[in-house]
Amino acid sequence: MAKRKVATKAEKEMITRFVHAFIVSEIGNEVFPEHAKSYREHMRKEFPEGFRLLDEFQKAVPRIRKQVLKAFQEHKDDENA
Repeated sequence: MAKRKVATKAEKEMITRFVHAFIVSEIGNEVFPEHAKSYREHMRKEFPEGFRLLDEFQKAVPRIRKQVLKAFQEHKDDENA
């Protein structure tokens, strides 16, 4: 992966789609709390590319958190040995 100081145009576009889906989902929860699930499903159909990124992000967070915590714990154990 390139070590750039700024995001590429493609990276910025991907981030914009992801953030848009995130904001739509959050606003839907606040504005339509009783209809939040159906609203998200509707927006998922209207804006699939953004919600696909959001879904993958939400799946990745617990998996990566577990990996990072394991790595930190192994590093801590090595220091204490």
